[in-house]
Amino acid sequence: MDDFNLSLGRLIAEWRRRSGMSQAALAEALGTQQASISKLENGSKRITVAELSQVLCACGLTLSAVGDDLDGLLAHEPQPLWERIDE
Repeated sequence: MDDFNLSLGRLIAEWRRRSGMSQAALAEALGTQQASISKLENGSKRITVAELSQVLCACGLTLSAVGDDLDGLLAHEPQPLWERIDE
């Protein structure tokens, strides 16, 4: 899961940069501190779906707009245990 958080954090940083925002500007838009954005982007802080939605909105994006990015991220996650039961 730590790899997932790191990969998602990298995507968040990419989306933020593409939107032309600094970490400080994104933090201000979200009503949080720049350190919180830094932690999201380096994978040390987990993000909820609601928080992800707020980040995307602040960056001028939607979940459907980044769906391919997220699909690519999830494709690298290991299979759930119930799908590996015969291993």
